[in-house]
Amino acid sequence: MSMTNAGAVQHTPPPLEVGLHIGRITIDGRVLRYAHRAGRGEPLLLCNGIGANLELALPFIREIQGRPVIIVDLPGTGGSQSGWFWPQLPRYAGMLMKVMTRLGMQGRFAVAGVSWGGALAQQIARDYPARVSHLVLMATSPGIFMVPGKPSALLRMLTPQRYLSRDYMARNAATLYGGEMRNHPERALWHAERTRAPSTRAYLQQVLAMYQFTSLPWLHRIDSPALVISGDDDPLVRPINARILAALLPNARLEIIAGGGHLFMTLRAAETAALIDGFLTD
Repeated sequence: MSMTNAGAVQHTPPPLEVGLHIGRITIDGRVLRYAHRAGRGEPLLLCNGIGANLELALPFIREIQGRPVIIVDLPGTGGSQSGWFWPQLPRYAGMLMKVMTRLGMQGRFAVAGVSWGGALAQQIARDYPARVSHLVLMATSPGIFMVPGKPSALLRMLTPQRYLSRDYMARNAATLYGGEMRNHPERALWHAERTRAPSTRAYLQQVLAMYQFTSLPWLHRIDSPALVISGDDDPLVRPINARILAALLPNARLEIIAGGGHLFMTLRAAETAALIDGFLTD
């Protein structure tokens, strides 16, 4: 694919199984890869987890029927170009808003975020309140001032090794993610096969951005309807963090998924999509 026209939105053939258009677009001097599925009604902007490539969200996107969906590989993740910049959540939020505008989505939209992407979704809802119609937060927290996860899981999150080694993922998936990964090593291998390792720079940038973020002082000012979802067996982000988010957001609904781990969005995609689709429709 030629990248000579830096201002152009470029497309590659869509994966037929989910009807997505995969494209590349230059934002702030960096070429970012995105996926867009057309549909009816307000778009859903999906913010992925730390270091995650968009392929990991495809099971969930497949289950969200009829609604336009957009997801972007952030700099240095998936198929997007790395870049030197001081990483902060408002900067990432601004990048995604530029993508939305360039793709012709200039009206209101729903934003959903999982894990690290949940913090980014909160930032978008704060910075662009006139644009955000609904907020969906999955397996996430209010930022650095959160109730920490289990030490055994957090230690394994300090490096991107789970992205680099299938064996490491298979051995540690239950400790890392809990829930649906327990006693199911085949799910860990499935996850590893669809994972594309981020650049070391990108991973450190996203970690640093999270260390500078807390939404606790301003969550009460987000008045868009919010859906907060957590699994009750999430060793990384304990469900108490979801209860804190739901308590501070003035118009929030809380859902706790029994037996759900950190990756319920992917591994229980149909159930998660049904919750979110019902919320957005209501």
